Amino acid sequence: MNSIRPKTNLLKISKIKNMKKSIIVMLVCLVSFAGYSQNFAKYENMKEVDAMIMTSKMFKLLAKVDLSSTDPEAQQYIKLIENLKEIRMFTTNQSAIRAQMAADVSTYLSKGSLEQLMRVNEDGKSIKFYSKPGRNENFVSELFMFMEGEKDGKPIAVILSITGDIDLTQMSKLAKDLKVPGAEELKKVNKKS
Repeated sequence: MNSIRPKTNLLKISKIKNMKKSIIVMLVCLVSFAGYSQNFAKYENMKEVDAMIMTSKMFKLLAKVDLSSTDPEAQQYIKLIENLKEIRMFTTNQSAIRAQMAADVSTYLSKGSLEQLMRVNEDGKSIKFYSKPGRNENFVSELFMFMEGEKDGKPIAVILSITGDIDLTQMSKLAKDLKVPGAEELKKVNKKS
């Protein structure tokens, strides 16, 4: 009888250790996912950061606006915005926040889900574009840009994240219309696609 008791205790201890490992793995995954999705949300309410967030509801409203529906370019534009989920853009001139943005971008990119599309260093700006693959080579599910440098003689950092079913051939037009810093460079991404 005594020989059964130690085996039973060993099994219980083994099960408890396995459960602890499973719980730790799940917690690490949840914390990583929560950190991943919250990386940039903190900038939304900072006084020193200009934030613009457009949701799918806004895009649906824009798509309902009559943009001369017979014009093929307007039709492509409507199709593009109908397939967007969200645009988030955060801009700052404050040095401490620019440094924090750079660190958060580095952490976000280290997750490995984005591929670099291109990088540009010109006119005092460093602009990097990344994407998450979409349904084919002309589409991405996320377009991410980080820009550091100067604009109009002032230091600046810009984080831009666009999610949805994104047609890269049409994206530069939307970025230009929204006056996104780096929109001109986005045209070059389209030419390389």
